[in-house]
Amino acid sequence: MLAQSGMNFEEFKRKIDPYFAEDLIADVRTAMPQGSQYRIWGWDVGDFSGDGFYDLAISVNVLGTRRRECVVYLFVDNEGFLINISKMPLQYVDLPLEIGVVIKDVTCYITQKRRAEDWTILGYRFAEGSVVLVDEFVSNRIESFGHETFRSYHTLETRERFLTPEGERAFSSEYLTIPCYGRGRQIFAGFVPEVNITAVKNVVSGAFWWKGEEDASFKARVVYDEDFLYFRIAVRDSSIITGWCDTCIADRLDIWLDVTPAEEVGGSRCISKIDRSKLVVRSSSDSGLFALSVRIGDFVDRRPSIKVKTTDELDPAQEEAVQLVRVVTAPRSDGYVVKVRVPFVLLGYEKALVDEHSLTELGCTIALYDVDNEFRGDETTIVATSPIQPLNPSTYGAIRFVPEGKWYGDTANIYTDAVLNALRELGF
Repeated sequence: MLAQSGMNFEEFKRKIDPYFAEDLIADVRTAMPQGSQYRIWGWDVGDFSGDGFYDLAISVNVLGTRRRECVVYLFVDNEGFLINISKMPLQYVDLPLEIGVVIKDVTCYITQKRRAEDWTILGYRFAEGSVVLVDEFVSNRIESFGHETFRSYHTLETRERFLTPEGERAFSSEYLTIPCYGRGRQIFAGFVPEVNITAVKNVVSGAFWWKGEEDASFKARVVYDEDFLYFRIAVRDSSIITGWCDTCIADRLDIWLDVTPAEEVGGSRCISKIDRSKLVVRSSSDSGLFALSVRIGDFVDRRPSIKVKTTDELDPAQEEAVQLVRVVTAPRSDGYVVKVRVPFVLLGYEKALVDEHSLTELGCTIALYDVDNEFRGDETTIVATSPIQPLNPSTYGAIRFVPEGKWYGDTANIYTDAVLNALRELGF
């Protein structure tokens, strides 16, 4: 019974005495709910701010309320004070123990049980005055299958898998999700607006010929306005092969798009049907797939070109929209930049796929084909945002359309209120 009743502050104080001075512990006591009885159910000490000093995370349950709620407090050591940087109220199902905190890898992980077999783990870091959501793990059950998803808002990695009742893997995928913000929108610190492809795990073919990120890598950003989708891809390439003709071996970029909305295939791009113990993977499609293949030109006389291929039979409006596709390229000291404009009409939509209340997702993979020897086309390295198989939609990566006022990820600056108050005092 005592093990499931939490600790009062005096008991908790004895736990953290080895880590913090008396004055710092007093800072924690001051931040606790004043005038209320409470119990501390979970705690951990570590560094989630990256400054080399101990930080603290605790989960607190206030007694005498009817709410099944714990509040997670995060404290960082700031110039000799333990500053409370965040208070997160979280609901539990049966016991406050279902809200847990762990600090590891310069991240504070907060675990929450949502339902009987549904869990969420959120990872937070404190950087430059902001509490930043680093990653998110969610597990739940769909029919008889266990379902797990992981999203890193720092590296933009995404993993998804379905498990059978016996715990065996029924389906899994790993790819990068590129957030797609409105054109001209300012992206604040703590949010990652572009994907960075530099690791060997992003080399889907020709790893033997790949010599590192200086040899072949890229950064990509995708934005939208009401009528067009824009890609900006900055390629790093130590040896650019432009080719002597339109069919010669040369470096190129492919953009693959799966424009079938997730809600039309059972709520997931990769799964077309879930019926009790049967999982149908969307491993092929005869519609909704587009490929835009870019040849970069020579940056002098030969202009870049782009070819559009699709599984669909285009209607007259889409045929006209093909003429509105644009591509420009420019050399840089360490490679080149490619910019592509794609009209939404070509993809079968009248305007951008933006929902005011949620983040809409489409399949998208960007693949760089790097050739270092124009006479040896078989020595080609392919670096991509997912292990793409062009006619298999379940191997595509993703772009997520972020409406105005929403973000891919989360961040909260602890100085926001102070800045706003100062501005109000100045008459703003």
